[in-house]
Amino acid sequence: MVVSQQTYAIELYFDEVASEKVRQLWSQVGAIASSMAKRVHSQPHLSLAVLPNADLQLLPSVLAEIAAHQSSFEIQFSSLGLFSTGGGVVFLAPVVTTQLLELHKTVHRQLHEIGSDAIAYYRPEAWVPHCTLARELSPPEVLRAVEVVRNSNPFFKAKVCGLGLVEAPPVRQICWCPFLPTGDRS
Repeated sequence: MVVSQQTYAIELYFDEVASEKVRQLWSQVGAIASSMAKRVHSQPHLSLAVLPNADLQLLPSVLAEIAAHQSSFEIQFSSLGLFSTGGGVVFLAPVVTTQLLELHKTVHRQLHEIGSDAIAYYRPEAWVPHCTLARELSPPEVLRAVEVVRNSNPFFKAKVCGLGLVEAPPVRQICWCPFLPTGDRS
């Protein structure tokens, strides 16, 4: 019997304009990448936490509570980055702001309170905020992907508008929790 290993991610979502820009970059990079790198993405996002397991009865209400007290805010994608773990990963990186870091810490504080723990790369002391454009690229594909993205004017502002919880593989959204409109806080 084959047992599939599900993982869960808490994702931070963008407005539709920014999401469409990321999808265009996915398409451009996907055109030069091998089939292994052309995996189906969830919607454009920054991952705040990746969990080896999740309480699917409790976690959606925890995320809804966080979102109910969080206003939408802007981030600025300002750089292109690479991770070399496993297959090559190319990503957009936002300017790291106090607001982004505080939201990340809030999510992890709540995870800790419910006895859930994210994998080490996503914990507050190790997190590198990023929006993945491609992964599992060969070294030549990484170089081509960087060139394609660099020539596509990839730096833009995005409005962060909600949190979600997904399960993978395959990617399946479990919940989506919208933030308050900009400037509103309960």
